[in-house]
Amino acid sequence: MKLARPPHYHPATGAVLGLLLWLGGGTALAAQPWTLAQCLEYALEHNPQMREALAEVRIAETQLAQAKAGRLPQVSFTSLNGIVNGAEGDAVNGRTTDELGPFTKGDLDVVQPLYTFGRLRQEILAALKGIEARRAATEQTREAVIAQVKELYYTLVFSRQVQELLREVQENFTKALEVAEERLEEGKVTQQDVLKLRIGLAGVSKEVFALQRAVAVTRGALMQQLGLPPAAPFDIADTRLEPVELKLQPLEVYVQQAQQRRPELRQLQAGLEARQARLQAAQSAYYPSFFLAGGLRYAVAPNREDQESPFARDDFNFFRAGVALGLRWQLDFWQTHAKVAQRQAEVAKAELQQQHALRGIVLDVERRYLEVQENQQKLAAAETARRAARALMVTSLANFSLGVGEAKDVFDSLGLYTRMAAEYYQTVRDLNIAAARLSQATGQEVTTLTYRP
Repeated sequence: MKLARPPHYHPATGAVLGLLLWLGGGTALAAQPWTLAQCLEYALEHNPQMREALAEVRIAETQLAQAKAGRLPQVSFTSLNGIVNGAEGDAVNGRTTDELGPFTKGDLDVVQPLYTFGRLRQEILAALKGIEARRAATEQTREAVIAQVKELYYTLVFSRQVQELLREVQENFTKALEVAEERLEEGKVTQQDVLKLRIGLAGVSKEVFALQRAVAVTRGALMQQLGLPPAAPFDIADTRLEPVELKLQPLEVYVQQAQQRRPELRQLQAGLEARQARLQAAQSAYYPSFFLAGGLRYAVAPNREDQESPFARDDFNFFRAGVALGLRWQLDFWQTHAKVAQRQAEVAKAELQQQHALRGIVLDVERRYLEVQENQQKLAAAETARRAARALMVTSLANFSLGVGEAKDVFDSLGLYTRMAAEYYQTVRDLNIAAARLSQATGQEVTTLTYRP
């Protein structure tokens, strides 16, 4: 990331401090700081994305209950109530009267499916696979949340480490400036030397203020991932950024782990099996469905004379009940054929997605593996450069205090130390985040970090 440097600031110092603007951390607020393991454990229970994913699982479970209910009887009851005029006599000789009275009628229908050529069974299977797919999606969300919490946590520690670095450089600039101002009065340094040190001090001070703002932003982002309210007291336990403990295995080991453990593959496999079940359910529509139908009908109107003859129709006084074997057959085969073709296309699409995902996962693991490897190789060199830059800074400050060094050397050495130290911490942070992403890519923790799932 290339950022514009202040026109009045030393290029070595300004280049690294500009990189700090997008990084953040937190302010110490809580009495009991949280370790990374504690943050992960809490996030897995309270992260909003995790809660949403679990809600999706519950929705899928209700869909399974609906599919299973298809095997149970379908029952409906309809009741009509009103007022009707009276009647007396029979179907041959009868008359109505002006007397009004209550009228009630009820219809109870029961349909019990018997055999559907596998449609209900396949719909239940599709719902079961839907639950498996949602659970795998939840695991995928879980891995993403873990990686995000790690990245924010490491960034938070990194930001504080750089804050400490900037305060150290700020203090050294202040001491050197005090010495230079004393020597300016003695004529041992020039006004230009003093101005250079003032510019350096002002530049560092400005970056300190900018970093404080970024610190608050990253702390808030971490709290959001944990599911904490903005006003909650929160602080992290680690105060120094250390490389994660990781013994890198051969690439083939991680590829094999990913192929066995990545939740995306289980999600796609479950989704494929669900689509195959829905295809078979659609194909069963070519055949009839058998069912057992039963019902009860009654009507009561006390002010109308009941008809005893079975050939006389009376819509206001009757009672009928019965059971029968039924058959229902959808004969619009053109619509069934179109639906089957759609389900076949969905199955073919799911198979292609599965193949594409498998290739993509191998590439993802390889990329994350190379990122870890690269940062491991850069770490030793960055540490050597940091130590050498610090030794140079200490020597320059000591020489300047003793009157045998130049202000320019102090200015340059402070800028170089700032850049080398920040680059070292950046490399540690990059290594830790790369390890977190490798863990996400393989579906298994690759470092020695332990936390309750």
